[in-house]
Amino acid sequence: MQIIIFTSKTMWERAANLKSRWWLCALFLVGMFIVTPLDKFPAQFVSFSVIFPAVFFLTDWNNSSAKKGIVSVTARSDSRKQIETAEWLLPSLAGMVISSLAVFLVSAPPPWQFWVVTPLIAISFSLVFVITEQHLRNAGRTALSLLWLTQLTGSLQKGPVTDLLLFTGYPASVLLYDSNTGSNHSDTYVLASLITVFLTAGIYTLLHRRNF
Repeated sequence: MQIIIFTSKTMWERAANLKSRWWLCALFLVGMFIVTPLDKFPAQFVSFSVIFPAVFFLTDWNNSSAKKGIVSVTARSDSRKQIETAEWLLPSLAGMVISSLAVFLVSAPPPWQFWVVTPLIAISFSLVFVITEQHLRNAGRTALSLLWLTQLTGSLQKGPVTDLLLFTGYPASVLLYDSNTGSNHSDTYVLASLITVFLTAGIYTLLHRRNF
């Protein structure tokens, strides 16, 4: 547990001291404001707050001197597992907390499905970002950015099936649900979030076992 806390503290200090992270946050917010329809911006901002902590903490973390220093200092056999736990747990918790505060600017109170979908997507995206940083990096970042932009603009959202593929927008979809629009019911996103977290956790575990 101490290693998880120490790793999380190191991740925060590293990211907070990088000006590029704060510029990246500003760039994302400005870009989101430009491309998102005004009526959907508040809900999309909540979705953004769920997934951005992973980008904030994990970008370039895998090969950083900070991580290598922790690995070299911690000599216990279970230290690597605790470091890996902190890598996805910290951004997941941060996404849950920030979005839980931000949602009351949009919906008071939000539907109950939001409280199920949000933690599942926060965990899923953190795991996905860990995987991309370790195995795909630039290609993975590009794919996730395109997925996010597609979700914001709604350029490919032509039906319920397509909406379900854009998992980064599940929290916003729950908040924007309107029975008169023919969109997926909020309960659908609960099930989809469960499937997403099982898939991402399974892929993460499989890749982890193949590397050791």
